[in-house]
Amino acid sequence: MLASTNALRIDDLELFAGCTRAELEQLGALTTYLRIPEGQVLIREGSPAKEFVVIVSGSARVTRQTDHGVVEVAQVGRGDFLGEMGLLAGSTRTATATATTDLVVLVSSVGEFRTMMEIAPSVARKIRQASLARSTGFDIAA
Repeated sequence: MLASTNALRIDDLELFAGCTRAELEQLGALTTYLRIPEGQVLIREGSPAKEFVVIVSGSARVTRQTDHGVVEVAQVGRGDFLGEMGLLAGSTRTATATATTDLVVLVSSVGEFRTMMEIAPSVARKIRQASLARSTGFDIAA
């Protein structure tokens, strides 16, 4: 089955497009399905990076503290992912993400994220490209 432990299919999410059937089965085992209520903070700027989050449904607002106050840097939704920057850099969170609707997400721990990056080259490439683009965008927003 191409799913997490809760039988949720991951093969229709863009991040996992291009994965082999075997990779999808392994990736499904590396994620935990969660429901997040509207208004809940998923990740908080400055906190330790402990998980990687893929949005299956719903949306979230990403903000960042700047010299000019809190600035919205993105709206994210189905298929988008969060938390990779701190995990890749071994640093704290660079932004805060807050659910703007009820969310369904897939969450991976640090170890699961590292394994995901090792077993699925296409996923690792997409995550690294997004992280680079986001870090450039954050430099401009600051």
